[in-house]
Amino acid sequence: MKFRVLGCSGGQVPGHNLSSFLVNDSLLIDAGSTTAVLTLKAQQKIKDILITHMHLDHVMALATLADNLFGKCRVPINVWGIDEVVTGLKESFFNNKLWPDFTRIADDSQRLPVLRLCRLPEEEPAAVGDFRVTTVRVNHAVPSVAFFIENRRRTLLHVGDTGPTERVWSVARGKKNICAVVIEVSFPDRLQEVADASYHLTPQGLAREIDKLGRPSVPILVTHVKPEYPREIVASLKKLKGYHLRILKDGDVLRF
Repeated sequence: MKFRVLGCSGGQVPGHNLSSFLVNDSLLIDAGSTTAVLTLKAQQKIKDILITHMHLDHVMALATLADNLFGKCRVPINVWGIDEVVTGLKESFFNNKLWPDFTRIADDSQRLPVLRLCRLPEEEPAAVGDFRVTTVRVNHAVPSVAFFIENRRRTLLHVGDTGPTERVWSVARGKKNICAVVIEVSFPDRLQEVADASYHLTPQGLAREIDKLGRPSVPILVTHVKPEYPREIVASLKKLKGYHLRILKDGDVLRF
């Protein structure tokens, strides 16, 4: 499993790309900065997109991706989400007001729409491209999920944005082949109240969450660090002992 970090920042400033991750060149997890990073040729390889939640920093590049690929897609790209995500994309994003409805637009150069919205069941595996994907709700300001992304050998757990949560760890403890966990840390410890109010994590909050997994050897891939606080957050993360932590950077490529 090849995991490429297109963007992993909790905010957008030059040199910091918004959340977007590419698995095996064809499966996209969130779309904050996809078109700012990938070439047109690479964008054409995307077959499926998993959306954790509807916040703009996780869906923004769906608009420009659809625009870029109009007239170049023989079959639609599947955009997967739980009911609230699919409904939100229909009503608030591809609504011909904020952006043209690329889930419907077609012409002689694009016989079928560029994007197809697909609903994922909750806590039941679904076939998505070459993977089995299971969604589990996490605790965020809007309806949001973690994804268990499985092939025959490995399971990647992409938790993404969350505050303190429970159910995902219960499910994770039942899976023996988790190769890594992607999870956020947005704020420094001194801003714990802000993190709690916005349903995000601090370094000390992260430690409490991964303790729930009970598997300290599993790599924990930290994402969504706010660009205002990188030194402070990294310093606190480095003080955590007994965990296999890696702070993701834009452009990282990992293989599991």
